[in-house]
Amino acid sequence: MPERDPKLVSFDLALIGFGNVGRRFVKLLEQQRKALLHDHHLDYRVIGIATSRHGTAMRRQGLDLYSAVKLVESGGTLDALHDAGAEPSPTDTQSFIERFADLSDDKPRVVVETTTLDVATGEPAIRHVRTAINSGAHVITTNKGPAAFAYHALCDEAKAVGVSFLLEGTVLDGIPILNLVRETLPTVGITGFRGVLNSTTNHILTVMEQGGSAAEALAEMQAQGIAEADASLDVEGWDAAAKTAALANVLMDARLTPRAIARTGLSGLTESTVREAFLHGRRFKLVASV
Repeated sequence: MPERDPKLVSFDLALIGFGNVGRRFVKLLEQQRKALLHDHHLDYRVIGIATSRHGTAMRRQGLDLYSAVKLVESGGTLDALHDAGAEPSPTDTQSFIERFADLSDDKPRVVVETTTLDVATGEPAIRHVRTAINSGAHVITTNKGPAAFAYHALCDEAKAVGVSFLLEGTVLDGIPILNLVRETLPTVGITGFRGVLNSTTNHILTVMEQGGSAAEALAEMQAQGIAEADASLDVEGWDAAAKTAALANVLMDARLTPRAIARTGLSGLTESTVREAFLHGRRFKLVASV
């Protein structure tokens, strides 16, 4: 019998949301399983996945993630993966998180929240995060709503419970801007920032400069799973506004919401206008600044 790794840390995961981001996350997680185990002494199982359109599945032994991805991408539901010996699938987030706690065998628990942004209120993502924190689970979210509407309150709640509230994936995706500031610039005060925060509009404008259409560029980004499910969030500047508020709240201790950000989207621009500017050495960009 192989000797147990004394450094091994095993934890349980539950996913709320299983769209493009959630599915890509579990694919990467499975691809890196051996490296996580052998190089970093980390092991995991995904006990539950809750979605708004594809059902919910929970299994104490851990779900077959590739089967879950295949079911959802083929338009099916996750119900087929639910443990028949368990209680019926939870029908709301509160019950899902409570059931997750019951099934986790006292291992460290992590809730990964990847639902779609509601730019008006930040809900239901804020409620998801708050419920998970208060259950004693660590939380990772890619939804900008919690940071843009309730960052400081959620941080206080997480600190009181003794869990982590992590949101690196909310802004700039693979660029660890939040960790960079926290870990390498602990004594530096951020007084402002300026830059392009939305890759979809950046791509659209680049395609328009080359004579292509905005519609084709947007369709390409949606096919790659990069653009928001609601295209208006990108094109009308709401995604950039939410990211601006989130960055200001996290890095500058601000109390901003997306609607407090002056916003101009791309809807007033035509392909000919963008192309003409480009030919004269000028470029349109959706720039965020505080």
